[in-house]
Amino acid sequence: MSDKHNKRAPFPQRRLLASAVSLALLSGFAVAQESAVELDDITVQGQQDKGFKVDKASSPKQTAALLDTPQTVNVIPETLFRQQNARTLTDVLKNTPGISFNAGENGFASGTNNFSLRGFDTSGSIFVDGARDNGSYTRDVFNVEQVEVFKGPAADNGRGGAGGYVNQVTKTPTLESFIAGGASFGFDQYDSEPRRRATLDTNQIINDSSAFRLNLLVEDSGVAGREHAEKNSWGIAPSVAFGLGTDTRAIVAYEHVEMNDRPDLGVAGVTLRDQLKGANTPFDPSVWSADRDKYFGLKSDFDDTTSDALLFRLEHDLSAGVTISNQTRLARVDRQARYTHVLDNDNNANAALVNVQRQQYDRVNTSLSNLTNLSTQFDTAGLRHNLSAGLELSREKSESLGYQSQTLPGLVNVFDPDWERSVPAALAPRDRTKVDVDTAALYVYDTIEINPQWQVTGGLRLEQYQASISNKRLAGGAAPGDDFDDTELSLGGKLGVVYKPLPNGSVYAAYGVSTQPPGSYLSNSDISRSDQGLPALIKGADPVRAHNYEIGTKWDFFDSRLSTTAALFYTEKKKVAITGLDVGQTGPATLKGYGEQVVKGLELGVSGKITDNWDVFGGIVFMDSERKHSAYLDDVRRRANSGDYGTELRTDGDELAFTPKVSGNLWTTYRLPVGLTLGLGAQHVGSSYLGRPDDVERIVANGRYGRVPSYTTFAAMASYEVNANVDVRLNIDNLTNEEYVSSANWEGRRALLGDPRTFTLSTNFHF
Repeated sequence: MSDKHNKRAPFPQRRLLASAVSLALLSGFAVAQESAVELDDITVQGQQDKGFKVDKASSPKQTAALLDTPQTVNVIPETLFRQQNARTLTDVLKNTPGISFNAGENGFASGTNNFSLRGFDTSGSIFVDGARDNGSYTRDVFNVEQVEVFKGPAADNGRGGAGGYVNQVTKTPTLESFIAGGASFGFDQYDSEPRRRATLDTNQIINDSSAFRLNLLVEDSGVAGREHAEKNSWGIAPSVAFGLGTDTRAIVAYEHVEMNDRPDLGVAGVTLRDQLKGANTPFDPSVWSADRDKYFGLKSDFDDTTSDALLFRLEHDLSAGVTISNQTRLARVDRQARYTHVLDNDNNANAALVNVQRQQYDRVNTSLSNLTNLSTQFDTAGLRHNLSAGLELSREKSESLGYQSQTLPGLVNVFDPDWERSVPAALAPRDRTKVDVDTAALYVYDTIEINPQWQVTGGLRLEQYQASISNKRLAGGAAPGDDFDDTELSLGGKLGVVYKPLPNGSVYAAYGVSTQPPGSYLSNSDISRSDQGLPALIKGADPVRAHNYEIGTKWDFFDSRLSTTAALFYTEKKKVAITGLDVGQTGPATLKGYGEQVVKGLELGVSGKITDNWDVFGGIVFMDSERKHSAYLDDVRRRANSGDYGTELRTDGDELAFTPKVSGNLWTTYRLPVGLTLGLGAQHVGSSYLGRPDDVERIVANGRYGRVPSYTTFAAMASYEVNANVDVRLNIDNLTNEEYVSSANWEGRRALLGDPRTFTLSTNFHF
């Protein structure tokens, strides 16, 4: 592998452990995200008896069961994504509709979790055990119990995207001794390296109330359908719990993951122009015949990530129905990468010859959070309350180096790119960006049961946000950006009314609001770019406000083993700052006004068991999106960057980029009496416009660079129980071997191809 290459010293784990434990102890008493009883219900009993159906989310802020929660919530259990051989958070999220992926402006693959939820950027709204997880990096799920997707503004967790947020629930010890794990081998018909992966999950009881759990990962893989690309990783996640089943419980957990990849940045957009339907280059059949597996990167490319996280959780039952808890999480993500991708300037006489560009990424994210929560149940004036109140404190830091992009000399033939070609030496960094964010928040959420038919769920979150950003020039580099300091005090919350005509059903109406202040882009990969050191930061702009209106219904069937949901939603993102130039104005664009972004739609979902042997998990969403702003704002924005508009004069009324009108997914399995389980899956993603996803500085007219075409893929699985403890499984993904674009960068110059038909053999054991 390439120069590990000015690689930083290994993360000081012992110092991390000592610091976090000390801080957690000083922070005092506390509660976990869920009581021991709730955790057992979710991760053990629920999966055993109800298949893919989960009855309650993990967070104590969710004060009602999912059936009675006035919000769309998709919970994806490990049982499901383990059957699919999902490896990353990106893989898991393909099981919920309304999520779309983009390749990022500066060359990142979709594995770095650049995605939109219900049309809005959600890459900065990823949580682990209720704590914000910053950084643009691949998140492996070997230590994940379930993934929770909350649709609508992030009213529970403070600042965030208008589409919602994602929470990963990690594995913790239980009072059950077992050893489980598996190994898999994947391959396809192309020249990609095989995909080898093994995991281990063991839990051992120490005494009547204590247990130890250990999760391990090792992976040595290529990328399906792609030459030379690699994914190599290993991870370890030990945890220990004390006081399980008693009034006082404590958990200490640690996770360390290292990834050393050779990144795949996709193929030249010119080879897909008939699919992307771009306006700049006509379809060239001779170029379209280029093999899908050709690798445009270099042998010296690398993408190295080291992530560490330490969690300490303490919870105590003060009395029946009253629990206080405290959780401290300390995390660090160190990512360094050098990658080469197609630039495809569309100006070469021979379309088969394309430009390529080299970029470099160097960034460290650290975060320290402390969450104290009081959960209680009580009666007042004949009303039943399930209340959760708490205090959250966090400090987040990001430090990155900005490098000038290099357009490499010579043109590359799309039919025969040479991954060992010589290139000039990499450039030295030219600027340094530092971001410090401190957050303090108070919240209270309550579910009030008026009578067996009527409930009211809602709450408020008061949050103070402080951001300090500096962009400094290094020797010989570009001019620095201006420093930025901002303090915002915001009030967000939610309110929902639930009517239960029957115990197994609910009808609801809800409203939620959240805030996204300037500078809160710590998971934006572009923060290290020299030309966008402070991305989407408009000085003097008001905080963005997100409002969500939703009406829906939820019903459980078949002895509460099957859940069905239906919801109509309307989400508006207000106070979207727009910059531009007035007539005669020179210099950089300045704030000129505000626009709105609206997404409305219908979402349907199902999860659980139809019969004892038949499991199902699926959903579909229909969306309509629109930008709204004045003609004046179009004029000043077009004057500042006419290239984003092309021949168009207006973008008011345009659809949001990477927001398909229809998307859906289905996974279903059936267990035969002979120990054989058969599974089928399908995914459909409708077409969407290329452009800047949810970006305030760049507005790209619909059709300027074309569309990502729609696609439908199918999958199949067969699993055989060798005995009660061991099974073997075959997965076939993309049964029809459809060639499709899974994501693309904003102007279609390069595209990431979806996996071809792949085969994965695996075995799993549980003793």
